[in-house]
Amino acid sequence: MDNIQTVSRVIEVCREYRLPLVLTFVDYEKAFDSVETNAILPALVDQGVDASYVRTLADCYRQCSTTVQLFQRPITIPIAKGVRQGDTISPKLFTVALQWAMKSLNWDVVFSRSTDEAQAMLRELNEVGKR
Repeated sequence: MDNIQTVSRVIEVCREYRLPLVLTFVDYEKAFDSVETNAILPALVDQGVDASYVRTLADCYRQCSTTVQLFQRPITIPIAKGVRQGDTISPKLFTVALQWAMKSLNWDVVFSRSTDEAQAMLRELNEVGKR
């Protein structure tokens, strides 16, 4: 709720002073599928998670695969990225990875003075998100 109030206040001030405003929203739909395990583990270490828990999670995600059956033949497919859907810890792992990415950008608040600057910031966010 605080974020909505903050954005509303920014809009009010920009209207009052007739300042240009560019709002950008990042849609993290399907984000769980895009988080790579090798990004989660260093993020956990960086945030002070005990090494034994990090090793346990690494073991859980090492050599993951799924098997589908087509025409009576099982096919095993390796899973290289994405946190497990439905696991209670998955949203927390995604949040840890996202916080780590934002921390590496060194942004306290994401504001820009122009559309070009906003686009540059989004490109930078995209690049950091790929690491």
